Amino acid sequence: MLSSGARVVRLARMLLGTLAVVAIGRQFLAEVGLADFSPVNFFSYFTILSNIAAGLLLFRLGAAPGRGSRAVLEWLRGGMTVYMATTGVVFALLLDDGDLGLTLPWVNTVMHRVIPLVMLVDWLLVRPRARVAYGRAVVWLTVPLVYVTYALVRGAVTGWFPYPFLRPEMVGGVDGVLLHLIAMAVGVAAVSLLVAWLGNVRVRERAEVALPA
Repeated sequence: MLSSGARVVRLARMLLGTLAVVAIGRQFLAEVGLADFSPVNFFSYFTILSNIAAGLLLFRLGAAPGRGSRAVLEWLRGGMTVYMATTGVVFALLLDDGDLGLTLPWVNTVMHRVIPLVMLVDWLLVRPRARVAYGRAVVWLTVPLVYVTYALVRGAVTGWFPYPFLRPEMVGGVDGVLLHLIAMAVGVAAVSLLVAWLGNVRVRERAEVALPA
């Protein structure tokens, strides 16, 4: 297992965090000059928001791993692992039809493949410094819930939805939307508990190894 204070870990986190934010910035610049560009629509994609948050968190963890509350930072890190895993899986199962639209190919790869994998590998290889209670892990569901509520309410008002599975006419009506959302909620809950368990097991193992000394 790697330490969060190891120089290679800190450097990798800062570089990859920067990559995530730069990718979003480059995509923004590619679209901002278009006649029908809407900055609100651009920042209404869960993929965009989660990549920005993951990039900023990675950079923060790399730049100052010893500062701040360990419990809070590990809770945020675990949550971002869940959100990026959700981003990658949903893209692979529901959105990866070969049509990138306006998304630059390399940006698409970074957002939907590289950063989700980075967050997962980081969680598995860099030992958490604090346990995440399973009750607190379930709280990770709040962010997707708030996002979906926002996307549906705004979509009902404006007629614009960020993803096809949120559009009733694309998935067989309101029942189709609900079915997709229920399946995703179950999946996110399961991933949340799994991520928390994978982290807690390694924190407990470190404590048990230290006891004889």
